[in-house]
Amino acid sequence: MGRIGDSFKREIGKNTGKFVSNLVFGDKHSTPYRRVGDSEAQRARAEAYQTRADADVERVRAQIEKQEKDDLNILDSAVLKNVDIVLQTPIPQDEGGLLNLMSIWAAQLSGSKWDYLSEEGIIRNQFPDALMEKYKQCTMVLKSIAPTHAMIQYYDNVLTEATNRRENAKQKKLWKKIWKIAGITLGVLFFIFLFLVATKPF
Repeated sequence: MGRIGDSFKREIGKNTGKFVSNLVFGDKHSTPYRRVGDSEAQRARAEAYQTRADADVERVRAQIEKQEKDDLNILDSAVLKNVDIVLQTPIPQDEGGLLNLMSIWAAQLSGSKWDYLSEEGIIRNQFPDALMEKYKQCTMVLKSIAPTHAMIQYYDNVLTEATNRRENAKQKKLWKKIWKIAGITLGVLFFIFLFLVATKPF
C-alpha cells in the first residue's frame, strides 16, 4: 500500500501542478486541458449561428425586394397618370391654340431621356413615348393648317433630336446584350480550352 499511496500522491501532485500552471500561464506554457465533446459543441454553435445569420440575410433581402417592388408600383402609377393626361389632351384645331400646346410639349420633349437598362427607366419611358406620339400628331395638324409656318422647322428639329435620343438608348441596351452574350461565350470557350488541356495525354 505504501508504494501505491506514494504513486497516487505523485499523480495528484503532478495533475495539480498542471492545473495551477494552466491557470497562471495559460495554454502556451502548460499542457492543454481538453474536454471530450468541446469541438462538437463549438461546431454545433457555429452552425446554429450561421443558420441564424443566413435567415437574417434572407429576411433583409426579402424586405428589400418587397420595398423595391412597392416603389416600382408607385412609380408606374404616377407615370401612367401623366401618360393619361397627355393622351387625353385634345389637339387644338386652331393655329394659336396648337402653337401654345406644341411650345409646352416641345420644351418637355427636349428634356426627355430614355433608359432601357433598368426597370425604373423602362417604366419612366412610357411618358416620353406617349408625349412623342402626341407631338407627332400635333406637327401633322400644324402642317395641314399652316404649312408655311416659320415654327415648323423648329418643331421638326425637336422631334428629330428626341427620336435620336430614344434610338441611342435602344442601341445601348442592344450593345449591353451583345457584350453579355460575348462574355458568356468567351467564358465557355475558356473552360473548354482548360478542360482539353487538362485531359490531353502527354
